[in-house]
Amino acid sequence: MPAASQRLRLLLRIWTVIFALGAFDFFVFPYLTVRILNSTAKSLGMHEVAALEAGQDFWLTLAVPYMILVAAFSWVAQRGTRIQAQPVQFLLLAKASSSLISLALFLFGGFAYPFLANFLLDGAIVLITFWFYRAARAELVFPAQ
Repeated sequence: MPAASQRLRLLLRIWTVIFALGAFDFFVFPYLTVRILNSTAKSLGMHEVAALEAGQDFWLTLAVPYMILVAAFSWVAQRGTRIQAQPVQFLLLAKASSSLISLALFLFGGFAYPFLANFLLDGAIVLITFWFYRAARAELVFPAQ
């Protein structure tokens, strides 16, 4: 396997673990996660987000499956003898959407630090993944047209 594909495969495996752990964290420790983000916001002198309350647990039904899906995209893309392009493209779409929505919420929703943090984190994931994807593009398997 060419070096660019090997690097992309390793990155996708790392993302799989990180995103699966993120799903676990969001499901098991949602209140702690928000508290940690808010304490970081306080230390930086930035705005916080409202802490989750029992009625807001609905959002966990969206966040946890999202993290499971991005972990699945990462895993499915790299599991064959050659890397599948389409799941990587779906991963890029999901993370770019998350990043840009977070930026909009940061700018138009009161400059809350957790939105800025997610914009930067998911934006970095998009840029890093796209860089590896582009380097390996010639070696990827694309769906038949």
